[in-house]
Amino acid sequence: MKRWERPARPLPLRARPMAEETVVSFVARLAAANDFPATLLLRTIGDCTPGKHVLHRDAYLNDPAQDRLGILARTPVAQLRKALPTLSCTPRYVALPHQHPYLRFFRGSPYPVLACRNCTLRHSPATAVGWEYRDRDRCVCLTHNRWISSAPQFNLAAAPEIATAQADYDELVVRYGRDKASAALFQAWNMTTRWGTEQRHPALLDRWHTRGAAIGATGPGKAAVRFPEMVQLAQVLTDPDWRRHIAMVELHHLDNFYRYTARVLGADREGFITDRGRVDPLCAWAQDLRTRHAGARLGFWADLQKNRYRYGSVPRSFPESCHFE
Repeated sequence: MKRWERPARPLPLRARPMAEETVVSFVARLAAANDFPATLLLRTIGDCTPGKHVLHRDAYLNDPAQDRLGILARTPVAQLRKALPTLSCTPRYVALPHQHPYLRFFRGSPYPVLACRNCTLRHSPATAVGWEYRDRDRCVCLTHNRWISSAPQFNLAAAPEIATAQADYDELVVRYGRDKASAALFQAWNMTTRWGTEQRHPALLDRWHTRGAAIGATGPGKAAVRFPEMVQLAQVLTDPDWRRHIAMVELHHLDNFYRYTARVLGADREGFITDRGRVDPLCAWAQDLRTRHAGARLGFWADLQKNRYRYGSVPRSFPESCHFE
């Protein structure tokens, strides 16, 4: 007789499910709480062939398997479905048998990421490892003031500006939408990475080294130490007024943008100029934006020049800022 064919009995100890957690993660935490191999507990829930490779994945469960999980976990299935999204959103194209308990493993999309260690320990003290679905730009657990975007997870008590940056980024998402904010953060991530690799902006590098030493990170290559500047830069990159300014002004007025950005970041404006043939990534981004809107810019200035001496002409203003996405 296979394990899933035996009657399900409640386990001695519970593990509370976390919001947006994967099914496999919850089962693994439940197994750890009861000193039970996770793969053996998966076989107890339903018909499957688990191995260590599935512990970073997720699983679809049919109704009989969900019922067995609820019994083993001593938690109502309705409560599990609220916390574990996979239990209530099995795609139609996934064929699950209904005759007996069954599990089907799959690679989650977006891929599950490690949850905050402190949050995980609050739900089951037996293990600090839990996997959940969350936005990739959710880098800080604001409840426990921890960096959770990469391993190891850092305590941010010595650098509160990192948690403040996460709150600022959340406001950016509300203002411009997740797609625009996420794209800007990705661009800022790449720019600050190059600044660290190419040893640009000494003031920023010194700040990142100091911040890294405070939280236990190593060097400016760690994203956690660059995160406040990444968010500040993302705020500039998404600002529609500055995007219009970059796209439309004559070249000699572009320096206003670099001066403003340097002031926001606490960097030297001279760091944005060409360095031995290497163009700063912020300058490259600005040039790309100007190239994409060159037609609007050249047409505007040509029309302005043509009407400059026409009697009674009304000076034109730049197009609305929404045109420069």
